[in-house]
Amino acid sequence: MTNETKHGTWIIILSLIIGMVLDIFPLPESWQPFRPSFTFLVLAYWIIALPHRIGLLWAFTTGLAMDALLGTTLGLHSFALAILTFILQLNHQRLRLFPLWKQAFTMVFLSIIYFAIVLWLARLTGKPESNIWYWLATITNGILWPWLFVLLRDIRRYFHVV
Repeated sequence: MTNETKHGTWIIILSLIIGMVLDIFPLPESWQPFRPSFTFLVLAYWIIALPHRIGLLWAFTTGLAMDALLGTTLGLHSFALAILTFILQLNHQRLRLFPLWKQAFTMVFLSIIYFAIVLWLARLTGKPESNIWYWLATITNGILWPWLFVLLRDIRRYFHVV
């Protein structure tokens, strides 16, 4: 039985913080419908790349930080990210085998689920936050996924994150 030392936790935390900063970065009003969920994409990458390290606790705490940053109801993003983490952990081996274009389509589908959960919970709490254009961000997530995947993979390899 080998005892691998875990390296690069700070890289994971830093990438999630950068994703959160990009989520709150101001965009022009005309670009708002296309705003991707960088935090979701970064967390999804780390779940697929390191499923033995990144799990529900990471998703829950990241979601709480997102709720605090965005001023949404506490637990809204935590619940959505926890559900998506569960789905991704169940299918991480399959997703690793997919080519990047198929992973991008999968991320569009998972983004639809993520945004639907967030929208549903926001409406339950009495704070509806979207219109029909809200769903365009799922396509943006799919377009950004291959580049974000390659970038984070190279960072993970460079810093030997295991």
